Amino acid sequence: MNRVSMLAGGTVLAAALAVTGIAQAAPDRPGPGGRTDALILGHRGSPGQAPEETLASYRNALREDADVLEGDVQLTADRELVLVHDDTLVRTTDVEEVYPDRAPWKVGQFTLAEIKRLDAGSWFDSRYKGQRVPTVKELLDVADRRTGLTLELKAPANSPGVATLLARELTAARLTDGATLRSGAYRVHVHSRDRAALAEFHAAAPKVQLSYLTGGKMPADAELAELAGWTVGVYAHPRVTGASDVERAHDAGLKVISDPVDGPEQISMAENQGYDWITSNFPGTARRVLEGAKRPFPRANGVVVDSVFPNPGGDDVQPENSEHVVLRNTTSRPVDVGGGYLRDQAGNLLGIGRGYVIPPGSLLRVHVGPGTDRADAYYNGLTTGFLNNTSGDTVSFFGADHALIDIASYIVP
Repeated sequence: MNRVSMLAGGTVLAAALAVTGIAQAAPDRPGPGGRTDALILGHRGSPGQAPEETLASYRNALREDADVLEGDVQLTADRELVLVHDDTLVRTTDVEEVYPDRAPWKVGQFTLAEIKRLDAGSWFDSRYKGQRVPTVKELLDVADRRTGLTLELKAPANSPGVATLLARELTAARLTDGATLRSGAYRVHVHSRDRAALAEFHAAAPKVQLSYLTGGKMPADAELAELAGWTVGVYAHPRVTGASDVERAHDAGLKVISDPVDGPEQISMAENQGYDWITSNFPGTARRVLEGAKRPFPRANGVVVDSVFPNPGGDDVQPENSEHVVLRNTTSRPVDVGGGYLRDQAGNLLGIGRGYVIPPGSLLRVHVGPGTDRADAYYNGLTTGFLNNTSGDTVSFFGADHALIDIASYIVP
């Protein structure tokens, strides 16, 4: 048995990966009194404005100048590499309609040809009807040579052999040399929560840099030291870390990569804490915030997401008092928001009825559940709540013409 196949613990894995020098690829740390410019990762492409992990989403992320495109790799029943986040195809395709007798609709139950029959765009918006689940090769064809890729080995227990097959695909495309782009991004970078899958990938493509997904909190120093033996980075979320946590990771020789942050406040939190890579569902907004743009939302109309009430007393969808988002008109003129809509980070949708105008300096409450519409409240009549009330979430506000008006993130204590 070679050392890479001995997966029992982090120490063994670190030794295995250090044999081929991957630990030596750890990044430069920020210099005293400053830091290198953060890279922007388009999380699943640009899913705030296009259906996640479709080619439309990735093309939009390229237009928005993302430094890196991120995707989740799984295997089909005929062992083809596709980009899907969830274990099942239910949330992001019409699989239940096309294959009603194939529950629970897991990705690995279907061949590539069967998956290619699915509409992966209409769930998000009718403008994207006909978008398909892409293969890794299709993503490689779309990405340009200036843009890095970071690919997650997603739920590898559901896709045995996915790591080796991904390594072969990338090797065939001549992308496994461990190269670093002018931006500082790796040409290809692979991450996972599964150490065995990472070791399997490393055995087949030893020069490609790896990162380990540890959850939102920064690991303890001992784990950071162990991770530095075989990875180049660690993922965390700025709403549960502080600058000292990022400094600890840097002291261990690791890059710090954010979990997705979308609102200007949380993007700035990540930047100010010293995160090296900032992951976002809105890479264009992240770019503008990092560059200090005075108008992070160029098409803003004066209405902002004032506050979010994700957990009202009682049921989340109780009549007249469900979870809701409050919009505020910051101007001295009335603003028509009719036909606009709100999305959370998972893509759940709240509409606003036609004809709704927010008077100067006034509020409009957009409810998830049922109720009687009035001038200052609109009810979507949904029967299930979805706003996150355990850790936090992001709400984005769009006009009827799909213009991005505002993004607000919130933290639940």
